[in-house]
Amino acid sequence: MAVRGELTQAGGMQSGPPASWRPARAAGLRWKLPTGRELAAGDFAWRHRVVCLVVAAHLPVLLLLAGLLTGGGVHDVLHTLPVAALLGVALLPLPRRVRSCAATAALLSCSTVLVHLFDGAVELQFHYFVAVAAIALYQDWLTYALAIGYVGVLRGLSGPPSGMAGGSWAWPLVHAGLVLAEAAVLVVFWQANETSRAEQERMRDALVTGQSSVQSRMDEAERMRSDLIATVSHEFRTPLTGIRAAALTLLKRGERLDDAGRAKLLHAVLDQQERLSRLLENMLTAAEATATDPSAYAEVDAVAVEVAMLAGAARPDRPQVQVLVDRGTLARIDRQALHQVLANLVDNAQQHGAPAAVPLVAAGTDERGVWLTVSNEGTTLDSETARNLFQPFTQLDSGSTRTREGLGMGLYVVRRLVEVHGGDIELRSEGGWTTVELRMQAARQHPVTV
Repeated sequence: MAVRGELTQAGGMQSGPPASWRPARAAGLRWKLPTGRELAAGDFAWRHRVVCLVVAAHLPVLLLLAGLLTGGGVHDVLHTLPVAALLGVALLPLPRRVRSCAATAALLSCSTVLVHLFDGAVELQFHYFVAVAAIALYQDWLTYALAIGYVGVLRGLSGPPSGMAGGSWAWPLVHAGLVLAEAAVLVVFWQANETSRAEQERMRDALVTGQSSVQSRMDEAERMRSDLIATVSHEFRTPLTGIRAAALTLLKRGERLDDAGRAKLLHAVLDQQERLSRLLENMLTAAEATATDPSAYAEVDAVAVEVAMLAGAARPDRPQVQVLVDRGTLARIDRQALHQVLANLVDNAQQHGAPAAVPLVAAGTDERGVWLTVSNEGTTLDSETARNLFQPFTQLDSGSTRTREGLGMGLYVVRRLVEVHGGDIELRSEGGWTTVELRMQAARQHPVTV
């Protein structure tokens, strides 16, 4: 293609003419020289080699024809010397355009010698068109321009063949015009090939990108499937074992237990049932949280107090959750969804906070909408760990010997529910405190119609 700089075999860069130019508009049309991508070094090398081989193949033929048609006169044999000289230049380690122009001139000189040997026979004039078709391999406007100028000047100097009508200027213009027409057709094919090639590369790149994306999703799905099987088998087996043990004890020794013992076992069954319900609720929410009711809203203060009371009843041995929420704070989120969000965050704070730490739930409104934070005092997390906790099946202690329960779905469910309702979430950990901050849209309570 047309190039903006010529790469030499020594590795240097040779300035060249611009790849395209745009003169003034003519009749509302924008004209420019044909351009395209630069041929790769290997691509140019084999194309140039083909043209040089074609020229080299002409030399013995021209010498043979000169001997047969003219008796091998020195004058006629000397006509082949320019061809040989130009071929030699084309084979030297010179810039690309110098070599391609030399090969082009050598091939066109072969046409000139043939026409001369046959006394300007019209049939031999077609060899010029064959030569122009051959130099199309270079895909460079400069070689086309060289061919058109070469034919025009040469025909103007030699004049029209005997028996052809027209003045001294008409014949070279016609001849050059025909070469120009052939060059234009070849350029159309050139540009069409470039367009097709670019489209193929675009589609190939899109296919590679799509394959990589699909493969990464398949790998991620396989990882999640393995994590799901491993985690669910562990987390579901523990409460089911507890429920079974308590039920068997009540069944076989129930009459021997006092009221306090039976109540303890029944509470254990309820606790394990609540744990299973939480696990299932989180998994279902993670799979189905895709749409919301735009008119839904929730009273943040009321939901926070309710969650704190339930958390205190479920874990009477831990400090009670402290709630600092402005009264009348309304968020654009479904009440059940907000309840699940806060329940997961408070449960997470109780599990991972220091034993004597008091989880804190705070909320209010500002110019950005509703903010809500759940904080607990405990271990300071690094930024990467904090970011990964919002991924499914991710826990601080993810080993097989972990001491804390859970599927690692709590914070993932929180993120899904908050984002589905148009909010965002951030986790910060510094100075021994970990805080999860939610940002939600503010809402107004709808009037009740009677």
